[in-house]
Amino acid sequence: MQLNKQTDYALRVLLFLGTLPQEQLATIDLISEKFHIARNHLIKIVSKLAKLKYIETIKGKGGGMKIRPATLSLKLDTIIKSFEPTFEVIDCEHNDCPIRGMCRLKRVLDLASTAFLAVLSQYKLSQLLPQSFNEGKDWGNQLNIPIKIL
Repeated sequence: MQLNKQTDYALRVLLFLGTLPQEQLATIDLISEKFHIARNHLIKIVSKLAKLKYIETIKGKGGGMKIRPATLSLKLDTIIKSFEPTFEVIDCEHNDCPIRGMCRLKRVLDLASTAFLAVLSQYKLSQLLPQSFNEGKDWGNQLNIPIKIL
């Protein structure tokens, strides 16, 4: 199973914002630079994150975005389901497959997709953030920013 780019980038934005002190704002330009994501694409993702109330955006000079504290408690499957259109791996109904109706592949792939979501439901976003001073130091060095440790 592969997540679409929008989901991947949304998770990166949330992880980045989750490492910042709560009072610190990040800009689209900063995140675009750090993660090499096209600014126009990132604008759409940030807009959706704000609409979902996962982040707070502040407009104007000195504005930016920050993660809402409640977002850190969200399970990964909840976040990912907000961005993925489907978890159906294959669509046998709209396919002219000669073994449709006899094949067991769809059932097995549906079980695998369910297991994938079950694993994601066991983890909160906060569990993916640095948990120790050394991890925080590594993240900070890699991103070239000061970060907080949960």
